[in-house]
Amino acid sequence: MPQTGSLMAVVAQYQGPLLRYVGRMLGTIDDQREDVVQETFIRLHRQVSTQGWSSIQHLTTWLYRVAHNLTLDVLRQRVRRQDAGQIAADPAVIAEEHVAQEVDALGEAIRREARHVVLRELAQLEDEYRQVVLLKVVQGMSLRQVAEVVGVSLTTVNSRLNQGLDILAHRLRRAGVA
Repeated sequence: MPQTGSLMAVVAQYQGPLLRYVGRMLGTIDDQREDVVQETFIRLHRQVSTQGWSSIQHLTTWLYRVAHNLTLDVLRQRVRRQDAGQIAADPAVIAEEHVAQEVDALGEAIRREARHVVLRELAQLEDEYRQVVLLKVVQGMSLRQVAEVVGVSLTTVNSRLNQGLDILAHRLRRAGVA
């Protein structure tokens, strides 16, 4: 477990991966992902300050679990605002713009189009499938870590992962990518 003075090292190690995970979950370009990750580190600081590093059994899982829950809060707030008619832009359009920006960085037209379709289809997966696919495939977590982050059983994670990958594969074949 890290020592008390190594909070900055934890931030340096996890900030990028957490920003990518939260950004993909939110599907947006705005700064909400930075806010979520910043709040995650604030909560880590509070936890360590009050309970010590020993209160966190698995740091990676703890960080992703907190970021995951905060991201779900943001998504719930969006739904509430959207229901109230306060969101002018369609979240799907915003997600498409985000995907397009990521893909342009690759510079290769064929690969860019394939990645665009994959990310679009991934963004359109139901939340329960997208969450486990992102954590397992994109973030490289173990099934046990994914189960802890999402808060479901290992069997449920395995089932959701298999179903999510099957759905994604079917959609990619239909789109001519796989």
